[in-house]
Amino acid sequence: MKNTEETRKGLSARAKIILIVLAALLVVYLGGALFYHSRFLSGTVLNGHSVGGQKVEEVQKNVENDLDAHTLQLIERKDQTEEILAADIDMKVELGDSVQKALEEQNEFLWFTAFFKDIKVTLQPNVTYDEAKLTTVIDGLACFKKENIEKPVNAKIQLKDGEFVVIDEVYGTTVKKEELTAAVKEALNTSQTKLDLEKADCYKNPTIYADDQEVKDALAEIERLRKVVVTYDFDYTTETVDKTLIDQWISIDKKMKVSLNYDKVLDYIEELAAKYDTYSTVRDFTNSYGNKVKVYFGSYGWKISQTKEAKQLIKVIKKGESVKREPIYLFKAVCRKKGNIDWDGTYAEVSIQDQQMWYYKDGKCVLSSSVVTGDVTKGRSTPKGAYSIMYKTRNATLSGQGYSSPVKYWMPFDTNVGFHDASWRGSFGGGIYRGNGSHGCVNMPSYNAASLYEMIEPGCPVFVY
Repeated sequence: MKNTEETRKGLSARAKIILIVLAALLVVYLGGALFYHSRFLSGTVLNGHSVGGQKVEEVQKNVENDLDAHTLQLIERKDQTEEILAADIDMKVELGDSVQKALEEQNEFLWFTAFFKDIKVTLQPNVTYDEAKLTTVIDGLACFKKENIEKPVNAKIQLKDGEFVVIDEVYGTTVKKEELTAAVKEALNTSQTKLDLEKADCYKNPTIYADDQEVKDALAEIERLRKVVVTYDFDYTTETVDKTLIDQWISIDKKMKVSLNYDKVLDYIEELAAKYDTYSTVRDFTNSYGNKVKVYFGSYGWKISQTKEAKQLIKVIKKGESVKREPIYLFKAVCRKKGNIDWDGTYAEVSIQDQQMWYYKDGKCVLSSSVVTGDVTKGRSTPKGAYSIMYKTRNATLSGQGYSSPVKYWMPFDTNVGFHDASWRGSFGGGIYRGNGSHGCVNMPSYNAASLYEMIEPGCPVFVY
């Protein structure tokens, strides 16, 4: 019985202790709840300010005073920073009854849990400032000064040391004022202390970057064009268009579209024409007497169609296939030889001074004839130069101002000037062309005109000197 009684007494003592502890804890708990009923819980951070244990009036005074004097730091590119001071824009911040509402929304009965975590509270204060002064402050920022502005530059493809390489984009430091102004106002209205211009998208950025697909596609297209080789065939020699020329013609626009510069290609074709065209040039010609004479101009020879050939060359290169080709010609001669000789052993020759013509076939003279050329005393001289037979026809009527002459054999070489028979003449050669010459044509005896007609073909060169 004694042991039972002692046990009961021990249990009673422990129970008393527990009750006392529980009562003490209850007092502490209720005291904490009562304390935090009018104060913010420990660990409370209001708009970036630690306000744990503070009453509404204290919080309101301290936070508003702090916000009134706070600085907005602008974080800019190239590790630059600037500040907008609240005092410079007459900024005022009023929290109103939002602090009291924030206090009422907390659960003071869970006050003990606040020691183990941060409680972030964000209020929307009533922020006022002078708009005009803010505009002035923003206009005066260093980031808007000319010497600090670096424009953004798109990535580009450039020819360097014989290869096309990508030049990286440049971000620059150009700030978009409208976007910055909006971001600053948002930061001020929400009591932020820092504004990262990069994160707020306040910069003008490049629109094309080195790793963009269009840049890769442009490089691939460039390399495709550079592989093309176009060989121009000029009979006795060739000219080659390869990447050394194509590189100079490649053009890349702002949208990374690759093309060939027409003007530069045309310049090249013009160079070819200057080198190989013989049309209407001065020729050194050895006449039938073995004398060297100059044959000036005329309408015979090679003449490249420069605009058409430039366009065609661009098409050929764009197609991406290497080819051997002739240029597109406006006019062609019978051959090409070194020294820009464009005739072979078959041609007709007319000497106005000697009133004589010759026809050569494969280097041999097969016909010679006295002729009557245009009347020099009446301004109807036969045109000098290099020409070619345009066509030939039988039984034509030649007409002009004051005349109409039927002929049996008509072989024009310069529009309405050509070889033909002249049955109305009783003699040829000598000085007849002075005073009784033709209207410009080369008059021949009928039998010689018939022989020439049988032998000569359209395209045959005619040299008049």
